[in-house]
Amino acid sequence: MRIGKPDIAVEGNTVVYRTEIESEDGHRELWFRIDAEFGDLVTDTCDAPLVGLLIPAMAAGEDIHLSGAISERLYYNLSAPCQSVFRNVIPTLRAISLRPSELLPGRKPAAGVAAGFTGGIDSFCVLADHHYSPDCPEGFRLTHLVLNNVGSHGHGAEGTALFEERCARLTPVAERTGLPLVRVDSNLDSFYGEGLGFLQTHTPRLLSAALVLQRGLGRYISASTFNYSDVYVGPARGTGLTEPITLPLLSTEVIDLLSVGHIYTRPEKTIKVAEIADSYEVLDVCMKSGSRNCSQCKECLRTLITLDIAGLLDRYSDRFYIDKYRANRNKLLARFLQNKPRRGALRREVLEFAKKSNWRIPLSVYLNARRYRIGNTARKKLRWLKRIAQHTGKKRSDGRV
Repeated sequence: MRIGKPDIAVEGNTVVYRTEIESEDGHRELWFRIDAEFGDLVTDTCDAPLVGLLIPAMAAGEDIHLSGAISERLYYNLSAPCQSVFRNVIPTLRAISLRPSELLPGRKPAAGVAAGFTGGIDSFCVLADHHYSPDCPEGFRLTHLVLNNVGSHGHGAEGTALFEERCARLTPVAERTGLPLVRVDSNLDSFYGEGLGFLQTHTPRLLSAALVLQRGLGRYISASTFNYSDVYVGPARGTGLTEPITLPLLSTEVIDLLSVGHIYTRPEKTIKVAEIADSYEVLDVCMKSGSRNCSQCKECLRTLITLDIAGLLDRYSDRFYIDKYRANRNKLLARFLQNKPRRGALRREVLEFAKKSNWRIPLSVYLNARRYRIGNTARKKLRWLKRIAQHTGKKRSDGRV
């Protein structure tokens, strides 16, 4: 894979950072688009595409040749240490070599401090500690918020539309806090093939967008999902469990990438966020798109149950279907419990919070959860048997045994 030297151009009311990419898949263009008012944040190094395309290149087994300059520190860390972490998480990845044309030594960092902001529990918790808190040191106090479009909103036109909708929803929060919202649109998602979904690879995707802005940002704060006790380097559903390790490896001499929030459990974060009035009309935790949180998916249930235990449900009546939740609470609790708690750290934390709060779950709910679990297991086995039967039938129709 060859990553060309970046070209930065003003196009209408936006600044576009683009670079030519040559790989076994052919010749393509990778771009990042930022509102023109934030054009002074945009770098001219190749650090961002290198981080963004590292996993796709490892998946294809292609060495990376860079025509533009990259950080000396980033080159060192991505040549082996960071690749080792990613290969532990995704064992199908292969080690590759990096061939830079120029390495940049240490330079003076900029003064900007930004945080990725989606309007969820994790990102609002970052605001609690790095904006609202009077105890935050100046070097860690936010100056900007960033919303990226690198795969979390979906694919193609639908993903772009949802990205724009979420930007519009979060803009009033940015205005009330006085923190400008930097929108980073990109086609990076199109470089990730089958088996490299967003949840599995979101860390380098999100951080590549942050590295585009390192001319004006000296520190980028990333909201963690998990507690320090759950940090893990090994086969997993995603890179999120490795972030206290990987973010320092993805940093450069001029931007410090910092993973925060690991000191809290999910219930502790939720209660902390519930003290922020700005969250009441925009909190977005849902796995589905829509103007309100669906109140049925696992992300919604985790939040609703925590708020219920803490007696804070009514603060979010504009964001959740609170009446429907209360009317179907036992059924929804059973759905939440159907997977064993040990299989989900965040689910386990909610149940531990319920126990500490003396919030009793009826025995009938546990029995129904077991029934759901048995039913799900039976359905999975049935699907497995059907696939075997279809595969066997196909072999016979081809005349093979």
